[in-house]
Amino acid sequence: MASLDSLNIRNQLAEGVILQFGTDEPIAMRIRKASVGTVTSVTVTTATNIVLISSDGGTDTYAFATYTTIGAVADAINADGIFEAKVLDSLRSQASASTLVDGAIAAGTDANGVVVWDAFNDTSALLEIGATLSSNRDFDAPRARRVHLLQVVYSVNMGTAAADSFQVYLRRDTTETKVFGELSVDTTETTRTFDINGSLGISGKDGDEIFVRVKDAATLANAAGNFVRVYGLIE
Repeated sequence: MASLDSLNIRNQLAEGVILQFGTDEPIAMRIRKASVGTVTSVTVTTATNIVLISSDGGTDTYAFATYTTIGAVADAINADGIFEAKVLDSLRSQASASTLVDGAIAAGTDANGVVVWDAFNDTSALLEIGATLSSNRDFDAPRARRVHLLQVVYSVNMGTAAADSFQVYLRRDTTETKVFGELSVDTTETTRTFDINGSLGISGKDGDEIFVRVKDAATLANAAGNFVRVYGLIE
């Protein structure tokens, strides 16, 4: 059982977080250079592969026919040791082929100043918009912390609202478990509150991540007004 001191420290370190993603904005996979050397390019050919070219690794090609899920692609990149990858606003079980935005990925920086290459989801091809609450979205986070999902607000231009198309998953290491599902709402700002009477909503253990998605079975428009907004607490 946690001591009173440790619980007080958690409370003092707690911070609110808001994530919001719209059309083609969720990050399926975040990549950084793990070894010495310079990066020439990181390129997605959406139906075929992701190719990472660097001065020390040469050309590292990850074919989607071989690594058929986003989780499998990330695991293969990590196993090679030239780059490091983490799955973010996707399920690890998401198909890798024809779900990512096509083309060269520009380098950026995460909140810790680490140079990264973000492979974004093509939301109209994937037929979903998702967001992941995590204490480790950025590289070199100091420690794995506990996350709580408090509220979700969304408006998504889908084909047809359907049962179990608004979903919440708990990710623990490489295991993903659906913990909530309900009827979606089409193109109307909709709020789902989980923090009721101070309950802190849906919670994980230290290091767990909470993934929220709004999906459709057939069509999801590239609408400018699409968004999924997640309110959470990290302690």
